[in-house]
Formats: sequence, C-alpha cells, structure tokens
Amino acid sequence: MRARHLATAAALALTTALLAATPAPAQPSATTPPSGSRPAPARPAGHTEVPVEGGSARFATPPALLAALKARGVALADVDRRGTVTPHHDSGGISLAIKGGAVTNSGGKAGGELRLADAGIALVNRTAKKTVKVTGFTVDLGQGTLRARLNRGPSMTVGTFTRPAIASAIDTHAAALRMDTGITVTAAAAAKLNAALGTTGFTGGGPLLHARIDAALDRSVDLATALNLGHRPASTDAGRRSAGLAGGGVPWEW
Repeated sequence: MRARHLATAAALALTTALLAATPAPAQPSATTPPSGSRPAPARPAGHTEVPVEGGSARFATPPALLAALKARGVALADVDRRGTVTPHHDSGGISLAIKGGAVTNSGGKAGGELRLADAGIALVNRTAKKTVKVTGFTVDLGQGTLRARLNRGPSMTVGTFTRPAIASAIDTHAAALRMDTGITVTAAAAAKLNAALGTTGFTGGGPLLHARIDAALDRSVDLATALNLGHRPASTDAGRRSAGLAGGGVPWEW
C-alpha cells in the first residue's frame, strides 16, 4: 500500500513539473494590433486638411465675353439664394461668400475645395425672354475646376483654371489662401448655356470669368507645417500683399 502511494505522488510531481515547464500562450500587448487588423496608414507630412472658415470669391466677366453677350442681347443680373433675379449694378463684379471647405498641399499645388454661398449669377436674354441662373459654386482646387448648377440642375463643371503653387497661394501671416486667376468655359457648359439662352455667345475654351479669391483659414493651425511650406522669409507674404494681387490689370466690369 505504501508503495502505491509513493508511485502516485511521484506521478503527480512529474505532471506538475511538466506543466510548469510549458510556456504560457502569448497575450497581445496594449500596443500590438489584433491579429488580422490593418495598421492605420501614417499621414504624409504636408497633407493635412486645413479648414476654411470664411472669406469671399469675387467674379468678373472678361471684357471680350461681356461685349459678345451684349451684342446678342444678353445681360447679367444677380440671383440670391432664394432664386430671385435682380438687376446688376456693381461694376466691380459679383462677390460670393465662402461658406466652407478645406485646403491641402496636393503635389506642391493648392488642393482641397471651397464651397461658396448659394447665391450666384443670372444671364438674361431679353430678346428671347430666356434666363439661366448659375448658382451653387464650388471651387475644386485639386482638379482646377469651377462647378455650379444651371437653373437648379445637377452640379457640373462650368470652367477650368490653372492651379496655383501652394507656396505662393498661402499667406501664412494672414492665414489665408489667395488666388487671382482666369477661368475658361468648358465645351459642355458653353453648349448648355447657349442652348438655354438661345444664343451663341459662349465658346468652349474661351473666357468665362476672372476670379479673385480670399479664403480665411483656421488660425489655430501651423500652416507652414500642415501644408509643408518649408522655411519662407517673412517678406514673401508681405511682398505679395503689397503687390495687391493685380493679376495683370484685368478690368473689373460687367
């Protein structure tokens, strides 16, 4: 009997020793992602979206287009966010508020989007008694396009422009994106405008608008870091502001 007890005790001791020698399963650490999960991609330097907090976009009709439209009996008017058309009296063009958007550094060029107020421009053919309301403007900085709705229809690309270099477009001291550029009409938009107005005043690839944009950016953001602007002398922004962004002296008239 004593021998049997001794054998049992020896077997239990051997089992305990084997269990102690077996390593425990590894537990995932707090910093190790679960098996099968994908790590979040790192955001490249300079690709931060900087929120747009306001500002304005001022549009003027180039003189050549203005003359061509007047010769065909087409006049320009204002249209408010409710769709009401009123005569246009401001010789300096039409100014629309910027209500939102974001700016990024897209390959060294300005990227992002600017969303403008719901008001816009109306074109009135008094002879044919036809009107086109152009509203819902969106400036796609990344694509270099201006989108809008014609007579409350779906948004479409109405014009294109040359994308500015991000370093020259950003005023870090004023926390603003500034643009002074010409916009050419797309062939599709020219065809729609001509058909809706019963005229031939628009030609694809021809001038559509001249735009001066001053978008206020989030002042809490370090723009030089967020937009990967690098080291820039303080005189760079000040010099551009003093130049007044003349843009070649394009007349601002309707």
